[in-house]
Amino acid sequence: MILDFKIFLSESIAADDKLKHLEHAEDHPINAGAIGFKHAADTLTAVHNQLRRKDGSNVKVTMKYDGSPSIVFGYHPETKKFFVASKSAFNVKPKINYTDQDIEANHGHAPGLVSKLKSALKHLPKVTPKGAVYQGDIMHTPEDVKTSGDILNFKPNTITYSVPKDSSVGKKVARAQLGVAVHTKYQGKTLTDMKAGFEPDTSSFKQHPDVHMISVEHPVERTGYSSAQEREFESHMKKAKAVASSMTSASHKAVERHRDNIKMYINDTVRQSTKPTTDGLRKYITARQAKALSTLKTDKARSIKQQELKDSLDHLDANGHHIDKAFELHGHLQRAKDVLVHALSSNPGSFQHTIGGQAAKPEGFVAIKNGAPTKLVDRAEFSRANLLAARG
Repeated sequence: MILDFKIFLSESIAADDKLKHLEHAEDHPINAGAIGFKHAADTLTAVHNQLRRKDGSNVKVTMKYDGSPSIVFGYHPETKKFFVASKSAFNVKPKINYTDQDIEANHGHAPGLVSKLKSALKHLPKVTPKGAVYQGDIMHTPEDVKTSGDILNFKPNTITYSVPKDSSVGKKVARAQLGVAVHTKYQGKTLTDMKAGFEPDTSSFKQHPDVHMISVEHPVERTGYSSAQEREFESHMKKAKAVASSMTSASHKAVERHRDNIKMYINDTVRQSTKPTTDGLRKYITARQAKALSTLKTDKARSIKQQELKDSLDHLDANGHHIDKAFELHGHLQRAKDVLVHALSSNPGSFQHTIGGQAAKPEGFVAIKNGAPTKLVDRAEFSRANLLAARG
């Protein structure tokens, strides 16, 4: 069933098993119906058990870092030369950089990216094991690190990370030319056939003062989990399972018909801090189609688009009860997941986190079960801030 789940989860891991985008636990049923719900429930329950110090050994939890850019780097399996790349490493026509000149040719339109890639190309060979290819997020270079009294701060993306400059981690930040959080290792004889492994052993990386290797390991065993949190999680999971058991194949087919719009609409409700509803989805689809209509030049094109909208809304009206259940299931899974995120965030690692000057949790966590990663993020806090920042 996990193989089927990976096929359905097309936005999360591409067919060639390269890491493109991680999915939220509560979105799994939208992506993959009953199979997606089973994976979400199994993953969340495994993390719950691990926090309870029960049998949670079949899931691995890592911390998610809000770095930028995400880079692929290491020794090319065919040329054997060290390279760095953005996620375009896995494009049909990959942009692989062996030299500064390659970086300028491939990414000259983005000066900030050029600077980060050049820094990675210069410093990562000092620590990277021979013959290996990894993916990670750049967290800081010297120009990113600011001093505020006794504290060092850097803000690679949405979150500002802070650490006392006299601490062991602060000293590493201060002297490093590059800070990076590595979360994925690739295996394969060619770049094209490489498969992602989401539990990389970074112990084989060398130590060098120029490179601050930020571990994504998260000590779940040293994380607090109250009896009240346990009961809240179990309550929402019980309700989620009851809703899931009431959903038929027709329910999942109805959701599949509107999947793309549902996921975009859910992100819109995160931005707006509102609760997703079927009526809200109807209004969202109508507004989105109206915007698309305004860009069309011919009567024929507008007529086709109007018919598409009518068909979509007619189907939604006829299947609203199915969509209602999908949103109810989504809500209970999200609230169960949020309990886990709050518990895991009680151990924030080496850094303090703020967003816009306000204390915040870490970006989130990744739970890997049966080789499949699931994103555990507080959407009301981090995702909303990230989406609003992206909007400008």
